[in-house]
Amino acid sequence: MTATPKYTTLAAWPLAICKALESAGIDPNPLLKSASLKRSDFIDQPDGRVDVALMTQFWQAVATKTQDPAFGLSVAKYVQPMHFRALGMLMLTDTNLESAITKLGQYSELVSNSVTTCIEYTPELIGLCFDHIANVQIHPMATDSFFATITTLCKQMGANNDLVSHVQLKRPQPKYTSKWHHCFNASVEFSAPRDCLWIKRKELTNATTMGDKKLAAFNESVVVDYITDMNTSQISIKVKNIITISLENGEPNLESIAKQLNMSERSLRRRLREEDITYRQVLKNTRMELASYYLTNTQLPITQISYKLGFTDTSNFSRAFTRWFNQTPSLFRNTTSNKS
Repeated sequence: MTATPKYTTLAAWPLAICKALESAGIDPNPLLKSASLKRSDFIDQPDGRVDVALMTQFWQAVATKTQDPAFGLSVAKYVQPMHFRALGMLMLTDTNLESAITKLGQYSELVSNSVTTCIEYTPELIGLCFDHIANVQIHPMATDSFFATITTLCKQMGANNDLVSHVQLKRPQPKYTSKWHHCFNASVEFSAPRDCLWIKRKELTNATTMGDKKLAAFNESVVVDYITDMNTSQISIKVKNIITISLENGEPNLESIAKQLNMSERSLRRRLREEDITYRQVLKNTRMELASYYLTNTQLPITQISYKLGFTDTSNFSRAFTRWFNQTPSLFRNTTSNKS
């Protein structure tokens, strides 16, 4: 039997949240306890990892206690590049800030592997975008704090206050939005199709990174080693994440996934074998999880769901789904909707 996937974030995040709470006159310890977390564990191991499920519980406790839906934005004041460990140092020593943002997206799993981060470019903008993983709950405050932190760090490194073009947030629009507009000094779209921070590329030219190629290369090697160690027993999770964001373009093959992981196909097969799972099993499990999610939580037509899962037609999807769940997609949707 394979181990349950483990999604984690750096221990530095709850420490920053604790400081923000104390600044607001709130004792963080009862909130940590309600999420089965201990502050002493983070202080002793700032390089350690925290279960994202517990972090989501902690964020919820923070939201309930503060009664401030924008509280996550305030956490950015208590995060420094060093909190990102070697990734923060890589950003500081990279050749320019646009390259630093790109590296942040490339190695974002060091901060958290609970979302898939991608970098998108237009001639004028660079976007730091999140693709959420089905059935992995991320509290909206976590996204707020991360985007606010990136904005703050860029400004600390010399970027103009007019840095952000606009922000897209999946979270529903709160009653009052002024804190978001003030934080980003830009328009904010709530209930957006995705979470994305859009930055003006021309404003990044004012940044003052150290531009030390040798030091940047060393820091990048440390980041790569950290991520490799972190994922030694989690290659199936990485494969699953790639499958999740690739399925709409058709079923990905093992060779293409190995290339994205900078591995040979043979090495990827071996790593999966060590976890007692095959690529076809990961593909099947991912499709089952996504199919269940879309049918239960969305009103997407079954035809559209079949294409989102990489099937060439609805009949193939229906046959596969019936094998997996011993019922048709339509019956599954009706049954789950009646239960809710």
